[in-house]
Amino acid sequence: MLTEWSFLGFLVPPLTVPILVALAAYLLARRIFVRMGFYHWFSQPVLVDIALYALLLWAVLTLTGSLPIAG
Repeated sequence: MLTEWSFLGFLVPPLTVPILVALAAYLLARRIFVRMGFYHWFSQPVLVDIALYALLLWAVLTLTGSLPIAG
């Protein structure tokens, strides 16, 4: 069972760290994609942003072993 961490008197869920790591990777990737003109290929760039963040979060959770994968 996952337990909360105490940080300055606040209870923080353990999923917070992977979410922040994925957010930092997303912001870096988004900045690179904007400079490269990657978003001109898509009519809905917001959907690309959502998919990119979901993939990065999945990758971080998989690499840290926090994602329970059946198999």
